[in-house]
Amino acid sequence: MKSYSYHMYENFLAKKSIFWNPQTLILIVSYFLIRLLSFLLVGHNLLQSLIVFIVVLIFATLYYKNQELAWILLISEFLLGGAGHFFEFFGLSMRTMLFITFVLLWFTQTTFNSRTELVGFPKKLIIILSTLLFFTIIAFSNGVINGHGAKAVIQDLMPFSFFILIFPGYHIFKNRGNQDFLVRSLIAFLISSAIFALFTFIIFSSGIEHLQSPFYKWFRDVAMGKITNMGFGFWRIVLPEHLLFVPLTLLTTSLLMRNEKHHKLWWLMLTFAILILILNFSRMYILALIIGFFILKYKHNIKNWLFVSTKFLIIALTLFFSINFLASNGTSIGLELIGLRINSIYKPDIETSSLTRMMLLPPIFELIKQNLVLGSGLGATITFIEPTHYEVITTRHFDWGYLELLAELGLLGFLSFLALIIYIIISLIQKIRLSPDYHDFYIGLFAGLIAMLFMNITAPILFHTVGVMFIVSVIILSAKDHSILEDIVLILYQTFHKLKN
Repeated sequence: MKSYSYHMYENFLAKKSIFWNPQTLILIVSYFLIRLLSFLLVGHNLLQSLIVFIVVLIFATLYYKNQELAWILLISEFLLGGAGHFFEFFGLSMRTMLFITFVLLWFTQTTFNSRTELVGFPKKLIIILSTLLFFTIIAFSNGVINGHGAKAVIQDLMPFSFFILIFPGYHIFKNRGNQDFLVRSLIAFLISSAIFALFTFIIFSSGIEHLQSPFYKWFRDVAMGKITNMGFGFWRIVLPEHLLFVPLTLLTTSLLMRNEKHHKLWWLMLTFAILILILNFSRMYILALIIGFFILKYKHNIKNWLFVSTKFLIIALTLFFSINFLASNGTSIGLELIGLRINSIYKPDIETSSLTRMMLLPPIFELIKQNLVLGSGLGATITFIEPTHYEVITTRHFDWGYLELLAELGLLGFLSFLALIIYIIISLIQKIRLSPDYHDFYIGLFAGLIAMLFMNITAPILFHTVGVMFIVSVIILSAKDHSILEDIVLILYQTFHKLKN
């Protein structure tokens, strides 16, 4: 692997790197304080509502003083706030309150502003988004008409509504200091998530915590996570925001495949991401990563691709075997778990979750056939027989991403969403071809998007709030003029590097 000298990118550097800043530590501490306070305030609805009210009031004031700072705060909440339900205002999450406040203020400001937010925005993208909005409104109406319940319909609508952020995000994210803050937020999100996942794993594996404990219930009901005993002391630690680490891992790996010397902290960040995915231990995430790695071969030198891929595999296996060896007190290195997860892919009846997912298919197909063109509407439910205890269960969780989209939005709505994805793919490929010298960033985004598309087969990844925010980010980056690449490269070099004295 060829190593370029420090002087090659010296012109990109500043006196201080983006990472080594007090804000990074403050953000990491904030991550844990948010969770600690949320845990302590479980059941204290009035106190939670008061906190949300104060935060929203500060947020609205900040918007009028500096719109871009309000945008940064909103994005930081997405990164540090987990599933968004740590604090609620009489049933409405803080995330929802901040989002509604931002959109209302932005819409009001835009209405009375002579400058339209659509200036410079790709016309094809406007048409596609407008079409998707039209069919989403129809799905919302169908959900209400079909009696799916106002709460269920609104909950399904919220992720789609975050597409609105494309328009303000396209224009207002220009201040360099705020861009640096976003990078620090991403790094803090990565480091904190790894520590939190490992902490949760240790307290359950060691027996300090147990299922149905107060912490477990908070983790399940508030953080919206899952903790599963896989045997031999290994516990799966799953959180909704973990899905973001698949594209982030592929993006980081793509940058490391660039033919130059990289700061060691890039590898450390990648190790943190791998640790999270190992503790999550999702089949679809692992398969999505494998597919993503093949995508990364596009435009990358075969030697660099093999070197980084091999090093990635060594780190992943070392972490996995070590964690299992320590958790099992030396009785297992995790080969049994690997065998179980692989076998359950083509023999779903050997694992409850896989078997349950298969049992969902007949009622889903029946629901799709009933309203093929316009769908059954948001908040739709299906009824099936649970395979373990043979109970009749009605649920909104389809566990099949594309089929859920087809069932709720109908064929026309599904095709409009598919058109958006195709547009993004074409835009990214064009960016890659227009970037002969520094295409690694866009290749990483492209691989991450393909991985997310694959993950969406068995989960509503692309219309989960976190998934939608990833798509929003990719759309903004791909829709921007090609000159944005210079700013991206500058930020990437300054993330960990600084000028030598």
